[in-house]
Amino acid sequence: MYLARIAEKGKIRYIIRQSYAAGEGFKSKDLLDLGHDPTCHIIYSGNSGYYYSAELEEGLAAAGATVDQTHLDEIFYEFLKPSIRRIIDGFDRGRRRGADKAIDAAQDPPDLWGFDKRRFHYLRFGLSDQRHIGQVPAKVFRTLHAKSRDELEQYFLSAERMLRSHEKPVYVALIFELKRFVPESKSDQTLQEQLDAFFIARLCRINTDERFWEGGPIASSLHPYLTKYAVMYFDFDAPRQSAWQAYVEDFIDRHRIYRPPDKVTVKLEEAGRLFGLPWKELKKLDRGSLSRLYRKLALTHHPDKGGDSDIFRRLTQYYHMLLKRKE
Repeated sequence: MYLARIAEKGKIRYIIRQSYAAGEGFKSKDLLDLGHDPTCHIIYSGNSGYYYSAELEEGLAAAGATVDQTHLDEIFYEFLKPSIRRIIDGFDRGRRRGADKAIDAAQDPPDLWGFDKRRFHYLRFGLSDQRHIGQVPAKVFRTLHAKSRDELEQYFLSAERMLRSHEKPVYVALIFELKRFVPESKSDQTLQEQLDAFFIARLCRINTDERFWEGGPIASSLHPYLTKYAVMYFDFDAPRQSAWQAYVEDFIDRHRIYRPPDKVTVKLEEAGRLFGLPWKELKKLDRGSLSRLYRKLALTHHPDKGGDSDIFRRLTQYYHMLLKRKE
């Protein structure tokens, strides 16, 4: 069983659903509509005592679901008091160890969609480098096993609420593999327009893939579960620029081996001569000391004070370069 959240005229309606095996995959069905306030089904009796309403248990039983306290705790976890959640967390660690052993013993873990694995991997580990995701053990993705498409999307809907605004464009660029974008030099479109079209094409490919939606009805427009990604791409922190830039910078950082050429070394020595300090000592100065030294030399070399304009220009250039390094 799992809790589904359905947007409805500015409010969220909560429905308990259940995934069940159907052929080679899984489908879902509604068990009980909780309305807009699931907390009305939690009854507290003392500081750490609580139980669920008879209406809830009877409703699930009438729907053919076996009522289990553990499953109910998972469904209502975010609506329970913090003190009770801490107690549940203590017991849950033991259950997770048992689940890990079950996954380890599995002979044939189910195949998972790359789109799901990329989403889960980033949300779980926060890593933008997924070059070796194909080598990640199946047990890492155990949360995604034996779930219908609806349950998976509800899981991601809940997990993605933890993303910060600046993370969303990077997240979308990662899960839709925008790093695979290759611009066409002969195209009349700008680079950004080509990237936008690439993203939209990948989004639409998932939207119309019957296998991804497990044979369910294909929406005539963008599926509600995918609409959020279009919003993340176009509306958060100028993603059309920052998402691509994040991938470029990540690629550069992973391949960065800096060996300054001779002409750069000469410039570093020149900077030391202009400031009157060896380069190694100059790099160790804090921002305040560096600024005071620069102002002192600027008064000497400024053209208005009778100094050499070329020396003043190079002195200022090296000053800003050093400030940037210290950031």
